[in-house]
Amino acid sequence: MNVDKAYRSGTYSCWKILKALFIFVILLAAAVTNATSAQAVTCEYSSGSWANTGLSQGQGSAFRITYDATPSASSVNAISGLSSGSAQEYSDLATGVRFNPNRTIDVRNGSSFTAAASVPYQAGVTYHFILDVNVSNHTYTVYLSVASRQITLGSNLAFRTEQRSVSVLNAVGVMSSAGALNICNITLSSSPTTVAGSPSTLIANVSSLNFGQTGLANSAERSVTLTNTGGSSVTISGVSVSGPGFTASGSASGLIVSPNKSTTVQATFTPFTTGNLAGSLTIISNAQNSPINIALSGTAVASSAHSVALSWSSSGSGVAGYNVYVSSASGGPYSLLNSSPVPTTDYVDTNVQAGDTYYFRITSVSSSYQESAPSPSVRAVVP
Repeated sequence: MNVDKAYRSGTYSCWKILKALFIFVILLAAAVTNATSAQAVTCEYSSGSWANTGLSQGQGSAFRITYDATPSASSVNAISGLSSGSAQEYSDLATGVRFNPNRTIDVRNGSSFTAAASVPYQAGVTYHFILDVNVSNHTYTVYLSVASRQITLGSNLAFRTEQRSVSVLNAVGVMSSAGALNICNITLSSSPTTVAGSPSTLIANVSSLNFGQTGLANSAERSVTLTNTGGSSVTISGVSVSGPGFTASGSASGLIVSPNKSTTVQATFTPFTTGNLAGSLTIISNAQNSPINIALSGTAVASSAHSVALSWSSSGSGVAGYNVYVSSASGGPYSLLNSSPVPTTDYVDTNVQAGDTYYFRITSVSSSYQESAPSPSVRAVVP
């Protein structure tokens, strides 16, 4: 009897232990499942279709949002942004940070893309973005954190034109039409105030300017955008240019640039001797990274009265413009002639030389900046 009682007692104790272990395993499995779900919520992945994640709370005033973005290739066409409800079209995004097909990062400003600094990206590298958003004013500022540096990609940018009256933002949308983009670590916080007097850095959107081929006594212009990324004003004390044929214009010298504001310096190339010419544009200020040096280059060629006039048929109402490419060989490589999509169906290339043969081809560009396949090449012989 005592043995049987002891046996039953031992069985009961073992059953209690097994029951406790069973409950522990269930709780552990639930914890693993919940951890996986939480991780899934904070990441989005897009490759050819829209991916959306709702914010923990809808935002109707000023706030800060940060996230990490990793492109799959060194040339993708991927955008991430904030929307009211899940985004299914590009026009649903009020803000936009894009890894563009030209291998740099830019941001949406109203009806177009821009960038205060030229930042190339690489495949598999994670980029940390900081967005200070003001829904009431329908503006936002985008910073990119690289190592110990904070680069301003755009200040006081306007919401996308279609979203200029949106009252609440409550979702993050991602779309990659070429390649893939992974977004993780989405974090919301209140919008910070700029610390007055903090060291300022004047950031140029380019490190060099190439004027290409320019005829003798003709002029070509390029611009440099300078952005103050600190908490105190920057005074530009001087703008100087060196090199034959290069000059600078604008009102930057003596200008005071307030925090998160920008100004523009215009550089001009007017050569009077043929050949490859080089120079430098220097901006001196009280910013901590002064002076800024921009390399200048251009090729001066004998002036030509020749030109090639191109025209083509419209590709339809969904086209925002066209890109024109030229090459000295039918098989390429081809170079882009226009700096922004051509809004008409004609183009005149005045940088052609007598006795040379050129090949041209056209692509159409949609309102979401997706480019079509190129047209068949057209041959032009300059007499």
